[in-house]
Amino acid sequence: MPELPETTVISEDIRRLAAGRRVVRAEVFRPDVTNVPPEEFSGRLRGRVLEGTGRRGKVILLDFGGVVGLVHLVISGRVLRLPAWTEPDRINTAVLEFEDGPVLSFAKLWLGYFHLYAPDRVEEHPLLARLGPDPFSEDFTPDYLARAFRRRAAVKGLLLDQSVVAGLGNIYVDEVLFAARVHPRRRADTLSEGEIRAIHAATRDILRRAIELRGTTFDSYHDAFGESGGYQRELKVFSRAGEPCPSCGARIAKLRVAGRGTHVCPACQSPPAASGA
Repeated sequence: MPELPETTVISEDIRRLAAGRRVVRAEVFRPDVTNVPPEEFSGRLRGRVLEGTGRRGKVILLDFGGVVGLVHLVISGRVLRLPAWTEPDRINTAVLEFEDGPVLSFAKLWLGYFHLYAPDRVEEHPLLARLGPDPFSEDFTPDYLARAFRRRAAVKGLLLDQSVVAGLGNIYVDEVLFAARVHPRRRADTLSEGEIRAIHAATRDILRRAIELRGTTFDSYHDAFGESGGYQRELKVFSRAGEPCPSCGARIAKLRVAGRGTHVCPACQSPPAASGA
């Protein structure tokens, strides 16, 4: 699933390609892709100018002035620039054509969606309504994390919880916890002030660097120009089970934490029993 860096990159790509341009055609392949009837989807977007783009958590926000599009790519979804208009189909799930500009395919939205909301009702969207603070917001502070971590739960599970921090997913949580030298199974309420500050700093540093490198590509993720991201070349532990730790040389292990495959250096990230948790 595209996480915060990938969603940020795609949102910015859409802005670069289409901001200030008027929609001349908009169609969806399946009615369940959107929250309005397909003919209403076309009618509400046709003639509107894309005024800007944004992101909340892993959701792309498209401001059409009076209508906001909420695009959630989920696992397989992509946004791609097409050379010409293409009728929506199973692959090109929703297609928008802009005046004197690009044709954008919101592709493979098999589990994702392209919803339309009035600007004053965007926060009522079920996913956005439960999101925690964005890692780059003023609300995301070490003190906030300290309060959020007052729970007898594995720290990885809490970081994956979108109501705790918006936008993090499996890749970046593993990388953040390695950078902070915290084992993913550590109970959050046992973390020291220093460990919490390390998690906070690593979250912002790693996400910024991943955005600079335009995301992480293993399989389906590409930007709107069809290019792969570059952060996979800087991953320290994720998807590197059995390889030597870049810091100490110990073999990276793969565990299951919070229901997800989890990568950890058993030497750099002391298991809970060894850390006094």
